[in-house]
Amino acid sequence: MKVYYSSSFWSKGKGLWGLPQRTSWQFEYAGAKRYIPFIYHFSKGIVFDVITILNETKLREFFEKYEDIEETLTPLQKRCVEQEHPYQAVPISKIWINGKQVEGGYSSSGSMSIPWLQQDEKLTPVRSAYSTILKGVTCFGCERFCVPYPPADSKFQKLLRFLRLDRVNEIKLSTYPVKRFFPLDIHFELSVDEKEKEIYFNHPVTGIKHILYFQRAEPMELPIKTGGNRSLYITQLMYEMSPALPQGDTLQFGSSIQYTEKLEMQDDKYRPVSAASIGIIGGADGPTAIYISSKSEEKTVPCGLHGLPLHICYSVPSFQKEDTAYFVLEGINIKDNDSREFNF
Repeated sequence: MKVYYSSSFWSKGKGLWGLPQRTSWQFEYAGAKRYIPFIYHFSKGIVFDVITILNETKLREFFEKYEDIEETLTPLQKRCVEQEHPYQAVPISKIWINGKQVEGGYSSSGSMSIPWLQQDEKLTPVRSAYSTILKGVTCFGCERFCVPYPPADSKFQKLLRFLRLDRVNEIKLSTYPVKRFFPLDIHFELSVDEKEKEIYFNHPVTGIKHILYFQRAEPMELPIKTGGNRSLYITQLMYEMSPALPQGDTLQFGSSIQYTEKLEMQDDKYRPVSAASIGIIGGADGPTAIYISSKSEEKTVPCGLHGLPLHICYSVPSFQKEDTAYFVLEGINIKDNDSREFNF
């Protein structure tokens, strides 16, 4: 299999293909066995694949469950369904090569081979190259990582990398903590005349009742450029929570809209319909600010009317300036897996 210095399965490769180094590494993540059969060497870095054997029975059950209702699912429901998918990628956050951390990040992409659902021809060479692992396997997933080298230790090592002969003796992978999303789907409004508002919900895991005390609404106008004078209107809202969520849990507010531009005449021709999505960073809750004392260097979080730490959220954006802001508390993100490290 010819592997180029890219994480993409779909773009046409450029330059020299990588020199393979057999590794036969394997590890388990999220209940599935993962394999790294080879590392491919380039002058700039390395490329490797993470192969995941998929349970065909679970895949069939998943697609049979949702194939007839997929188009009717709301965005919130689709997010929950995605968590049920039998194939979960490995969320790698950091990579070390021969004991040195890779700086500047990496690129990755992934795909699945499910012959009875869809045939991805791009993974045919992968199945052939890793036939020892995939012998008798019907379905599998593949993630490809393109990773630049950390700084070289010597001119000799630079030369070895240029010749694609530098050997990788050790790799360490660190994953992001994984959170599971539980829907709440709470909708509420706040008019310009309201100073405070209380919302209640029960934690989906602990069953504890939490009270949100909303306050300090601040309307905001954000100019945007879409070929004319246009603004986006949102409301920033502070809130306290009693009791506090378990450590690692966060609320998720809906703060994005989707819209479609109308057809317009331009130079005697219609412009095509353009769809877009606008989101506001800060959908998840968090402290509004942190003040650091120059004397004691203690960090303090501002408190609200009930003496509790303040958090921030945003309303659903609108193109119209209105007297009432619309908010959606989509759900809660609960820690499912801690960060993990794998050494090979």
